[in-house]
Amino acid sequence: MDIWQKVLEKINSQISKPSFNTWFKNTSAELEDDALTIYSSSAFTIDWLETNYSTLIIDTIKDVTGEDYSIHFEVTEENEKLTSIFPNAYFESSQNDTDSITRLERKIDRLEQRIEQLIDVKRLDERAEQLEERISKLEEQVK
Repeated sequence: MDIWQKVLEKINSQISKPSFNTWFKNTSAELEDDALTIYSSSAFTIDWLETNYSTLIIDTIKDVTGEDYSIHFEVTEENEKLTSIFPNAYFESSQNDTDSITRLERKIDRLEQRIEQLIDVKRLDERAEQLEERISKLEEQVK
């Protein structure tokens, strides 16, 4: 079971069932390094969670993991667009797909940044090797 599911179970036992179903039931989260990003397809839900439940969420995460994580709140953009176009439609089945795609896109972005960093390090290593070879040659000429 992932951290967010454990956090949700604990929160579910601490607040009323209607409040939990309204604000937490259709959320998901992703843990990356020292930050937990909480997602919902509703901007209103995200605002409500951030305003009214941040402390409870942070405390519960600490209780579940023993670690301090920062939290961020994000609306899953695709569902927000669909909801604004079709206000009476229900998109539960697509929420997980959209959440997954959004997370994968962010992971790809982070991986691309990491690859660029590794390429830069590799270039520096190659340059350092070239300089070491030149230094060796110069030292041999000096002897």
